[in-house]
Amino acid sequence: MSSTRFNVASALGLAFCGAFVGGNLVLSYIAVPTLLLPPVSSGLPAPANSENRRSATAPSSPRPVTKASHLARQWQNVFDIGSKAGPAAALLGSGCFLYAFRELPNSARLPCRLLVIAAGLVVSIAPFTFIVMSRTNNELRRRASAASNDEDAGPLMDKQKGSVETYPTNDLVKWWSSLNTM
Repeated sequence: MSSTRFNVASALGLAFCGAFVGGNLVLSYIAVPTLLLPPVSSGLPAPANSENRRSATAPSSPRPVTKASHLARQWQNVFDIGSKAGPAAALLGSGCFLYAFRELPNSARLPCRLLVIAAGLVVSIAPFTFIVMSRTNNELRRRASAASNDEDAGPLMDKQKGSVETYPTNDLVKWWSSLNTM
């Protein structure tokens, strides 16, 4: 066993896994909230003849500034970047753990098992993404594609029938962000 190769492989495995987890957290806690920023309030009261004035008793839910079509396209861009960098970091981290596993002697049973478990856990994101997140990802991709084809499709995009399809785009992006942190 080469102690140096084991240490380097273990450190690289941890670094790649840290980059993968950190990237997911950045997407969910920085990028998505930025995409969903509500409009900036001017501090001035709405004009008396304003058609969009809300009643004083109606609950107000801040909506993103961007239209649903543009929000779907922004999400698609963020997703495309993450879908290339994330799996690459996960695979490299898993490979490093497996390499470190090979450098250990057979007598080191517990460290060997832990490295194999770590390698398996890192790549378990793929089945989670394909099984749990697929409906949300597919619907957001569909909306982004529709937005690319027709810029004014925003209000119509949120009216599709079905369970996931009935949610507004901003709620779907929030749900995606929650799933992405799991």
